[in-house]
Amino acid sequence: MNLKEKVLDGVSKVKTYWKTPMSGRHMTFREIAAYSGGGIGAYMIITMGTACLLAANNTLLSSVLGIAPMDMYIMYVIAVVANIPLTAVRANIIDNTRNKAGKYRPYIVTMAIPAAIICVTMVWFPYDSLNTIFGDRVIFDKSVAYIVKCAIVMVLNLFLHFFYYFFYDGYENLIHVLSPNSQERADVSSVKSIVYSFAPTVVNLFTPLIAQHIFHSNSTDIRVYRLLYPILSVLGLILCIIVYKYTEEKIVQARTILTTSPHVKAKFEKTELYKHLIKTGAKVSSICPLMYTNNPIAGKRRIATSSNKLRTYSSSRYYTNAEMLELVCGKEAKNEE
Repeated sequence: MNLKEKVLDGVSKVKTYWKTPMSGRHMTFREIAAYSGGGIGAYMIITMGTACLLAANNTLLSSVLGIAPMDMYIMYVIAVVANIPLTAVRANIIDNTRNKAGKYRPYIVTMAIPAAIICVTMVWFPYDSLNTIFGDRVIFDKSVAYIVKCAIVMVLNLFLHFFYYFFYDGYENLIHVLSPNSQERADVSSVKSIVYSFAPTVVNLFTPLIAQHIFHSNSTDIRVYRLLYPILSVLGLILCIIVYKYTEEKIVQARTILTTSPHVKAKFEKTELYKHLIKTGAKVSSICPLMYTNNPIAGKRRIATSSNKLRTYSSSRYYTNAEMLELVCGKEAKNEE
């Protein structure tokens, strides 16, 4: 098969499996395109966030905003320490997410918005007005205006740490729930890594061009970022919405336990279906369902079942098989009194 035939065959496959996954696969080409192409937008926001986050060698904060290296390092240490409990909070929120949109998809948009707003705010804040407000007053051999500027950057960074890393983890971890097939995840990740690298390349290319040809200065001119960041934010959010809209998580969203006899469980574990089921996050047990429900710990949880017997002898709420499937997939349950 020559190059032309390979290209035509590839185009044919994309058309055929645009909305339907190939045999043995779980992601359509549309979904792959949305996740990879939308990654350009995700990395526009990630590029802004990385530039605004406190670091010992942050050029934006030191050269553009004028924060001294030692002060920036102290602020960086504070931000790192503060981020330790924030990491635990983020992990707890994600682990307990029970949303019909999935475990990670909701945060790709909801966390991208505040992250982008904080980045734009950081470059658009009128720092020069602080000199007018506080004048020449000095504390600890530093002007009050400078200390207030550092405090503003510090507060914005604390918020950015929370939203930025929430957004970053949401996008990067999304691939793990888009397919239970590890090889497919690896293939899509390879494509994504090539495509999304376009974002930082473009940003790094256009930053000096904007500085030179529009503002006739260099990359330390804050006006460059005041023009560039709103554009990146809008484009990034539009592409993040595409990721959200055209991807679908395929790992179960509710803690799911299927019970059966030990003999059936032993035979089922030898099948390919068992491997596929376990990858979704569900569990198979040979323990009696009542053992899971008739105890103080489980009694505090809301339990759904499609078993008439279990609902009779426990506090579980009964749903039909079809309704149970929707619950497992993360859809909202009907409110029944």
